Amino acid sequence: MKKLIAIILSLAMLLSVVVIPATALTPEANVKVETAANLENVFAEGENSLIVFVTGIGQSYSYLFDESYTQDGAFEKGTLQDYENYAPLIAEGKYTTRWNLFNSFDEAFSDTETIFSIVSVVAGLLASCVMGKCVINEDSVKTIVKNLFKFNLVDENGNGNPRVVTPRYAMPVSEYPYAMGEDGKLRSEARERFFSAIPCEDIAKEKFGEKYEDFLYVYNYSAFSYTSKNVEGLHEFIETIIAKNKVGAKDVVLIPMSMGASVVSAYMDAYPTVKDNHIRRVVGIVGAWDGTEIIADMLTQQYCDNSADLFYNGLISDLVGEPWGYLINIVLRIFPKPILRDFIDMALRGLGTDLFGPTPSLMNMAPLDRYDEVKWCMSSDVVKKEVDNFYNAKKNLTTTMRNLEKEGVTFSFIAGYGLPFGACTSDYSLFGFMKNAPTTNSDEIINIDSTAPGTSFVPYGQKFADTEGRELSPDGSLDISTALFKESSWYFYEQKHELEYNNTALSLALNLATGEIKTVADCDNPDEDKYYYPQFNDARNLKPLVNSYLPDLERYCEETNYVLTAEQQALLNKADAMTANTANNYDADNAIMDEVRAMLVEIGVYAPDAEPEAGEVILNKVLKGANDIVYKLFGPKGFFD
Repeated sequence: MKKLIAIILSLAMLLSVVVIPATALTPEANVKVETAANLENVFAEGENSLIVFVTGIGQSYSYLFDESYTQDGAFEKGTLQDYENYAPLIAEGKYTTRWNLFNSFDEAFSDTETIFSIVSVVAGLLASCVMGKCVINEDSVKTIVKNLFKFNLVDENGNGNPRVVTPRYAMPVSEYPYAMGEDGKLRSEARERFFSAIPCEDIAKEKFGEKYEDFLYVYNYSAFSYTSKNVEGLHEFIETIIAKNKVGAKDVVLIPMSMGASVVSAYMDAYPTVKDNHIRRVVGIVGAWDGTEIIADMLTQQYCDNSADLFYNGLISDLVGEPWGYLINIVLRIFPKPILRDFIDMALRGLGTDLFGPTPSLMNMAPLDRYDEVKWCMSSDVVKKEVDNFYNAKKNLTTTMRNLEKEGVTFSFIAGYGLPFGACTSDYSLFGFMKNAPTTNSDEIINIDSTAPGTSFVPYGQKFADTEGRELSPDGSLDISTALFKESSWYFYEQKHELEYNNTALSLALNLATGEIKTVADCDNPDEDKYYYPQFNDARNLKPLVNSYLPDLERYCEETNYVLTAEQQALLNKADAMTANTANNYDADNAIMDEVRAMLVEIGVYAPDAEPEAGEVILNKVLKGANDIVYKLFGPKGFFD
């Protein structure tokens, strides 16, 4: 029950300045600082800029510290929010936990109030079955939500829990603090986080040379925050890094990712001229420029027509896994459908009033045309004013971008399409329940007209019936003739929202950032152009190859002195060629990675996949068969409906 409640509530809510402290160690601390005078210009126009990634939920990291660190006298200034205090602690790994969206629920589940509330809700569900109507205590549901997310909540001043730190280093990656860990090794938690969340190290090194880290910055912020504070923080961040940078840059290229687009939208509205905002280019990577329909559907408790089928015969088995998911599917049927619907509505209302309502950054994720629908859950006039200001910025976004374009700022967009909400990733299965899931065209989290503003679409899997005057995607589901910047928008078919391991998309982003590519016309000819990035491309996910297969093979060869055969080396060369090919072919790319894994099994790097035990196979077949029979007899409803 603990795991199930955590999973469901966790999924429901998604819907994602400083100098080096004196106490931190840096491997190059005694190396002379490179100056702009002897650093080559690497941008196409001959003037360098700073590359600033504005993180999304998946790239923002916050750290939870033990209470002892916030007690009086723990630090000279008495708070973890002072960078001099938290930077070395993070570098040394002296934190309780870290997360990009959710905190650890351990404290919540050890809290008496939470346990009592869970017992109350379970008892209410059982009593509801007996009484034939919902008698669940909604306050208990709200208490669970509030306690599970207590470290994510912000007060009316936009301040988070004092135990939570979201580090913001106003310095290039090359200056990120290092510290000696408990294992005796010098390491930089901040640098590791950066390249883990945005794996662009090899691409940036090729683009910028050995000093590539001098160009790379990240603006980190809490996903649970006040957007106005994030905007002022970004402004201070940009002013600071321009004043102190080592590459002679006078402006920045912003690369907002996912939720980061909302911060950049508000920033451009607050600082609408180049003189004030110092922007040279904006390169959006799956940016939530107009939020996502998921948020509005969740906050208004609107589900798709086949939600009951998905609930009774899909979601739980996806989340929990086989075989026990099938068993839970059956057990859930003791609860009548109206009672479960009431319970789910209560949970979403609790998320609305106690998590979203007080948190402007989350409220900003609803689409502009559905703002009136979600206003109900805002907790105060302070929050409403904050969110109103953001939606005014969203109304002005097209005008703001066009005005900046006249000043020389270029805008580019990289997006995924061809998927319904929650299509591929089991963690996102709940999104498939939402009203707009069957009618959207998305990267399974954000609809395409938000990530590539203005793009017209029909539901995934369908084609435009009327084609005259349209500029259609290869699958016929997108019309880019209406896109706001159609000549600088790129689309990846069936690309999941987390495209960090689509190296083609990341290299395209950096080529756009440096000005070597400005429009589709600069890179649409594979025979003549130095850079080839087709406007419509396939998805790609190199994570298994990059994170596991190649590092594990290298380690194995070092430890065992194993020498690859000519045939094995040829396969690795084939994988390298695939990685370098910017015309993605999802099925062919995955087939090559499968070949590499099979080779590692043959060599002995990996053990062969274990055959499931006979008992597990039988149990899975029995429970799945029972689930199928129950579904055939009762359909998408409870036993007593």
